[in-house]
This record gives sequence, structure tokens and C-alpha cells, in this order.
Amino acid sequence: MKKIGLCIICCGWAAKDLYEPAFRFLKNGRIVAAMDIDEPKARYVKELYDIPKCYTGLDSLLEDKEVEAVVVLTPPYTHSEIVVRAAEAGKHVYCEKPMAPTVKEADLMIHACRKSKVKLMIAYMKRFNRSFRLVKDLIDNGRLGGVFELRETWDNARVGKSKGGYRLRSFSGGGFLQEDGSHPLDIARWWLGDMEEVNAYMMIVAPDRHETEDLACVTMKHKNGAITTLHITMVTHMKGEERYELFGTKGTLAMRWHYHSSRSPEQAMIHLYRRSREVQDLTLDSSWNPLSELRENWQYLRELEHFCECIIKDEEPYCTGEDGRAVVEIVN
Repeated sequence: MKKIGLCIICCGWAAKDLYEPAFRFLKNGRIVAAMDIDEPKARYVKELYDIPKCYTGLDSLLEDKEVEAVVVLTPPYTHSEIVVRAAEAGKHVYCEKPMAPTVKEADLMIHACRKSKVKLMIAYMKRFNRSFRLVKDLIDNGRLGGVFELRETWDNARVGKSKGGYRLRSFSGGGFLQEDGSHPLDIARWWLGDMEEVNAYMMIVAPDRHETEDLACVTMKHKNGAITTLHITMVTHMKGEERYELFGTKGTLAMRWHYHSSRSPEQAMIHLYRRSREVQDLTLDSSWNPLSELRENWQYLRELEHFCECIIKDEEPYCTGEDGRAVVEIVN
């Protein structure tokens, strides 16, 4: 089996935690290099995954012929320059969400990849999560009838003092809605189609801790007439919650996690309600073996495998630059 030569760009938390099963179990790709401007971080990840080479700058990395594609895990305000340079060097691009702080930057990324004829995939991993894909199939197959409303809740408890991450600083271009909120915004568009109107109230509840928004209430009208509302905050003293409720003419579906889908291989609790009396449990089974669950279903692994397959087969990724741009436009 052909394996695509990949380079990790940015060797921080995501490379060490979220993507570890993906980098260890990936079948159609191999990590041939790691790059970080902080050399100790690059060397740590190099040793962690037994990677042959590490770099501290883009120039030498992009000259490496073994590197066929880059996995961009840097903060979003750096994406545009990295992606454009990688594309100009003929490297395919897998870019973490959100795509960029502005539509202009997203357009530059799309244009550069299209001009160089390289793949551009935006890493919205929930599109590769079994629970989200099950709900997508239920919508597309008409099990809910005509879906006229989606209610989304995404709360993540961060009420303690910040350690100074970029997400809470103004130079990042946006805060909690841009970062965590990009997930439910992509889900809404993926499930119910493009937006026609967007309205929102946003606040900075804790200006002593955050320079960017930590609360948003967003209302969106889809082109098909459906309405989506998103309530999102990081200022909650509860554990945090991720919940989706779909209202259709044939049924109402509720999907939720005890905490959040991003960090857990556990599947969502999914229940379909009809006529106020019937309740159908559609929760998917998970393996008793956590390692098997990671190998077979870990969303980050599934999306990275898909990206490599698109390169090998010369196919369009499931989540394109245009998909990433659409979320940036909503946030802006």
C-alpha cells in the first residue's frame, strides 16, 4: 500500500494528544518529518513517534522531497502564510480548523492550492465521527421528515485563570466562537445546508481573563428555510456540554455527550422521539477495548486516512477549502 509522506507542522498539544492515535495507527500515510520553531518541541515529537527528521523552519522543510503533504496544526492566524507557501512548494495541505480569522485569508489559501493543483482539506473531524455521520444519514434519508430547526449547545468550562493561550488574546482574530464554535457552525451547514442570514449577540463576560469573546448566541437561517440557534460559552461552572436537537415533521432527535465529543472515543447518546410517546435509542456501540476503538473509529485517524486516500486516488476531500471558508464567513 502506498503511504503518503507527511510532515507535522507545530508540535504542541494537538500533535501530542489529539492526534497521537492517528499518527501511530495511520495505514496510508507515514510521518517523515516534524517542524516547530521551538526546537525542543520538534525533537520531542520526533522521538515520540520515531520520526526520521525534524525542522525549525519552513524553508528547509518545503525543500524536503520526501514530504508530500503537510499537517498544519498551528494557530489559525498563522494558517494563511503556511498554507500558501506549502502549496507553492507543491505540498498537499491538511489544515486544522478554523481555517483562518478572515475570509480574505481563506480565499488566499484556496487560490494558492487550486493554482498549484494540490489538495486542501480543512480538518473538521466531527464529519468523520460515527455518531455525527449517523445523524447525517437519518436527515438525508428522511427519517426525521422535513427538518425545520436545529438547536446547538456547546459549553466548555474554563472559569479558572488562563495560562495565556492564544485563543483568548486579541491577536488571534477571534475567541471562543471562532475556535470551539466553528465546530457546531460546520455541523449546522453540513447537516442542513448553506446559510442565508446570520445574527448574533456576543460578549466578553470576563475581561480580566479574556481579550476575546467568551459568550455567543447565534441565530442562522438556512437557504432551505430551516433555523439553527447556537448557544456557546466558556464561562460556565458546570462540567460543560455538547448537545444537538433536531426538530423534524416526522420526529425529534436529541444527541448529547456527558462532556464533549472532541476528547472522547465514546459515542453520543442519541434518541429519536415520535408523537411524544415513542422513544428509540439509536446510540451506537463502542468497543470494550479502548485501543480497538481508537484504531477503528478515532475521528482524527479517520479524517487523516481520508486525506491521504484523496491524494492517492486524486479525489476531492470531504471537507474542502470552500467548506472551511463558509464557516469563517459565518463567524465574521
